[in-house]
Amino acid sequence: MACRECGLDPMCQVLEYAEPGSGVPSGILLRRQSVKKGEMLFGVGQLFKSVYAVKSGSFKAMVPDLNRQERVVGFYLPGDLIGIEGMANQHYSYSVRALEAGSVCVLDIGRLTESGRSTEALQRALIDMLGREVALYHSQTASLIRQNADQRLAAFILALALRTSLRGLGGDRLYLGMSRSDMASYLGLARETVSRVLTRFQKEGLIQLRNQTLTLLSWDGLQQVAASR
Repeated sequence: MACRECGLDPMCQVLEYAEPGSGVPSGILLRRQSVKKGEMLFGVGQLFKSVYAVKSGSFKAMVPDLNRQERVVGFYLPGDLIGIEGMANQHYSYSVRALEAGSVCVLDIGRLTESGRSTEALQRALIDMLGREVALYHSQTASLIRQNADQRLAAFILALALRTSLRGLGGDRLYLGMSRSDMASYLGLARETVSRVLTRFQKEGLIQLRNQTLTLLSWDGLQQVAASR
C-alpha cells in the first residue's frame, strides 16, 4: 500500500512521515509495525489511544452478541483506518483481530500536540481523514441493507472491489483473507448459504474463485444481482 493511497496519509503528510529531521518525537507515528495472524490490535471497551492504518494483510472487527459469541461487524483491507470511531467516546466499541500476517502504521492521537505542528494543520488533517473514511464506510455497509442472500453477497463483493479500487490497488481481483464463516457472520447469513451463492456466481460467470482469490468477471452482472434479485 503506497502512502499516498492510505487513509492515514493526510496526517502523515503533516507529520512528514516522522522521518529523521521532521522533528516529530519518537512514538507518535510508528510505521509498518508487524502483526501476526490472529493477533489482537485492541479489545472492545479498551481505552482509546491510537488509530491504525492497514499497510498489508487484512483484519476483522468483532463485537459479542447476546450469546457472548463473536459477531463480525467489519473488515479492514490495505489503506483502511482502524479504530477511528474511538475518538468519539474515548473507548473502542469493537475488537480487531488480524486475519493473516500483516503490518500497520500506528498514530498516537493523544500525543499529536507534541508533534510541533500547528493546531490548525492537525485539525485540517483529521477532518480530511474522517471525510475519506465516511465515504468508504457507506460503501462497506451497503451490503447489509440488501434483502436476500444473493443481493447481500453481490453488494459485499462490489463494496470490497470499490474500496480496493479507491485505494489504487485495482478492483478486479480481490484477496479474501476472511473465512466463509466470517463473511456469513458479517452478512447475517449461514455459512452454507455463502458458499452456495459464491459457487452459483462462479457458474454464472460473474466471478472466478481460486483458493482465496476472487476475480470479478462481470461488474454489470453483479450490480444487476445486487439491485434486482
